[in-house]
Amino acid sequence: MKMLTNSLVVAAVILVVIASCLMWLAVSGLPPHLIDQCDYERSLVDSAPIVVVGVLASDTLVRRPVPMRSDPKCPLQLRRLTVRVENVLKGEVLPETITVYYFTWAGGFDGPRPLGFWTVGGRRILWLRRDSGVLRIACDGWDGCTEGVWSGAHPHYKPDPQKPIDYALVDLHLTRGEGTVNEIGFATEVFREELNRIPGLQSYSVGKLRHLALTEHGDVKSSACMTLWIYTVDRVCPTIKRNAQEAMQAANCRCTKKPDGNVECQ
Repeated sequence: MKMLTNSLVVAAVILVVIASCLMWLAVSGLPPHLIDQCDYERSLVDSAPIVVVGVLASDTLVRRPVPMRSDPKCPLQLRRLTVRVENVLKGEVLPETITVYYFTWAGGFDGPRPLGFWTVGGRRILWLRRDSGVLRIACDGWDGCTEGVWSGAHPHYKPDPQKPIDYALVDLHLTRGEGTVNEIGFATEVFREELNRIPGLQSYSVGKLRHLALTEHGDVKSSACMTLWIYTVDRVCPTIKRNAQEAMQAANCRCTKKPDGNVECQ
């Protein structure tokens, strides 16, 4: 009788453990309780404590529709990214693979590029923060807190902690990395006007563009030469203008105005 009682106790304990495990799995599998930040993009991006470069391994739907906090008639969707981290530009040490959540539009939209308009397998810079025990993109809705990287992988790159993160952005966008590089994408990246106009970094950008103009060929060299030419005619300080002119001469950049008024460089 005593042996039977002990067996029943053991069985009861086992059942309790199994039930607890099943409950934990059920709860842990639920989506986190996140609230969209569609109305606070810029301030949240500027204060984002984590910035990473990574390859998007997957992008899956978690839940839809989710009413927007500030406008319940506007439907959103909560999505989950799996990211293979290549570089941490700011913030804490992270695992090689992380899960990141974000909200984007679930219906029609009219405006700038929204979050989610990217290609799985592509490389991006993401501004992140922690919320409810998970990582989330620092903004929701419109994509004001990720950037595509077409210059390849930079596995050994480490940012200078004494400099603003904008220096790391210039380094990554204007330096050819390792592995396969989409040449057209890289050339477009080099010519990105907003990148080359970051206040206080124009001189630094000119140095990077000079190296590209000297070492690259084809579309990438043309883009570097074109951007240097813009510096020579733009309203910048005389030193930057002179450095751009010298870079063009050193790299033998040839820029000519076409009949339609546009400028072509090679």
